[in-house]
Amino acid sequence: LDHSRIRAQCSRHQYTHTFGGAFRRVDTMAGRMRRGNSIIRGSGHSFANNKTNRNSVLKRSSIVKGKTVEEDAAVFDLVLLTTIDEAHVVTNISNMYYEDHIYCYIGNVVISMNPFKDLPIYDDNTISKYRGRSAFDPKLPPHIFALADNVFSDMTFRARDQVVIISGESGAGKTEAAKKVMSYIAAVSKEGPKVNEIKDKLLTTNPLLESFGNAKTTRNDNSSRFGKYMDIQFDFKGNPCGGVITTYLLEKARVTRLAPGERNFHIFYQLLAGGLAGKFGLKTDIKAYAFLKGGEAKARGLNDKAWFADCSHGFQAIGFSKEETMALWQGLAAILLLGNITFKGDGKAGSTIADKKVATGCEALIGTTAAKIEAALTHNTVVAQGDLVAADLDPEKAASSRDTLCKAMYQRLFIWMCSRINQSIAVDPKDIKAVIGVLDIYGFEIFQQNSFEQFCINY
Repeated sequence: LDHSRIRAQCSRHQYTHTFGGAFRRVDTMAGRMRRGNSIIRGSGHSFANNKTNRNSVLKRSSIVKGKTVEEDAAVFDLVLLTTIDEAHVVTNISNMYYEDHIYCYIGNVVISMNPFKDLPIYDDNTISKYRGRSAFDPKLPPHIFALADNVFSDMTFRARDQVVIISGESGAGKTEAAKKVMSYIAAVSKEGPKVNEIKDKLLTTNPLLESFGNAKTTRNDNSSRFGKYMDIQFDFKGNPCGGVITTYLLEKARVTRLAPGERNFHIFYQLLAGGLAGKFGLKTDIKAYAFLKGGEAKARGLNDKAWFADCSHGFQAIGFSKEETMALWQGLAAILLLGNITFKGDGKAGSTIADKKVATGCEALIGTTAAKIEAALTHNTVVAQGDLVAADLDPEKAASSRDTLCKAMYQRLFIWMCSRINQSIAVDPKDIKAVIGVLDIYGFEIFQQNSFEQFCINY
């Protein structure tokens, strides 16, 4: 990586062993942090020989013998710690966290902590404080807006591409951090009818991608189950002019298998709560669907009905036609109904669908007949020496065939939606002067049952 072009932001619960020599080198013999050969600048709080100043220390008041005494609770930049070890790093971050300071620095790396509550630190007034200030201004407390402003200013005045890397464990707040970076860039960039239209489209992609790619897990009520890299593209005037979204490692296994206490992808519950269930022959009770009834019905703080309305508005704002949007809902409904198909033995080596009515309910959604659905799910067709050979599947293998079909359908819906979004926000390459990339890579987790995608991301 060309570290001179990277602005890193890390959203974590555990902070040690995270940052390597690419950014800083630790001189353990001297007991202090010193700069390595990297040409990345540190924060404003650590410019002057790693010495603290009054703006770089968090003060905490306490009462001692009836008198109010101020004491140093934490430093804003961990480079300023006199002792660099795990205990002092965690203590410093903990002291900041309980004073509602959820951001701190390690040089030019931002550490953010999930407060699990709303904080009034993202309003227009806060944006104004950080707008156009020097890199990580020492007179301002640490904030993700400082990083975002540094990125935007460097891109604007030096015409250099930028990358914000966001990593951390599940539930650490990576997706929220990515949205804060995007919202800040949208707020400080220039205004205009065309520019505002592009901004709205870029920001509208977030609820759509979260609906189709996020789910409730045992550790996080809105966990991203895919990786996302978004390029925000700028023209020669420094205005947002387009973007490209790249996704990877969608956890499609979640479609057919849920652990206790979890939910499937949010969009399924939104579809049932959004008022269109009857149009596709669906019931609103999640217990009516095999792919949903094994998990939780609700996720704390999420209103499925309201979110469905936001999705519908988002599709319209981005430029999806009514036919395209209905096709997405239709595909999701088909997956839910296919999941209810069960199989029984046919008295020989094969199987048949136990309840033909369930397959009949899928006919209109898939665009084929119940007989063809049954034939496809209960037989494995291969090409042998140029001839098609169909082998019977027993009930267990037929169920596996059904699950494979549903996972493939969901993945293709997701990929098509992302491609359609990219088509809507695409711009002529000749108009692109520079880009700001935001990488939101979903978090390290270990479950009782781990999908292949989770294995890949953990590795």
